[in-house]
Amino acid sequence: MEPQEADEAARLYVRSWQAGYKGLLPQYYLDLLSPERWKDSFAGLPGSFVLTEGGVIAGHSCARPAADEKMPGWGEVHTLYVLPEYWGRGFGTALLDNSVRWLKNQGFDRIYLWALDGNVRARRLYEKYGFTPTTDTLLCQVGNAEVTDIRYIWNNARSALQNSEFRIHNSEFN
Repeated sequence: MEPQEADEAARLYVRSWQAGYKGLLPQYYLDLLSPERWKDSFAGLPGSFVLTEGGVIAGHSCARPAADEKMPGWGEVHTLYVLPEYWGRGFGTALLDNSVRWLKNQGFDRIYLWALDGNVRARRLYEKYGFTPTTDTLLCQVGNAEVTDIRYIWNNARSALQNSEFRIHNSEFN
């Protein structure tokens, strides 16, 4: 990924967090977010996808082998963010679809992701796609608040894989 693309993707993360987690995470924490937090974290991610619309990076997702030691042999959709002005237009589904396809092509039939408990919009997307919530939770300290993430697992039998009409490309951010 070119440096200006990494900058744009980092700004996408800030705007997505500030809109998507408003009321779910402490406002002061969201106000302090900076693109620098993410800018360097995009390097060398082969399962990274950007969705562009009119020359703008409108969404980004990242898939990888499971980071959770308790889930060996699983794939993980690590991140999925879309600019707020593109919500409700199928961009999240398209990115999720590409991440799942990439993981399946890497040999992962079992896939999971984490969703913030109160993030109803994201949870609806994941459930519509075929992910099922589990009883696995992860308590996270965000600023001065403790929030709960819920693990979702993908049920291969309910695959929602579809052909995306959006321009998405694998961007090995290097």
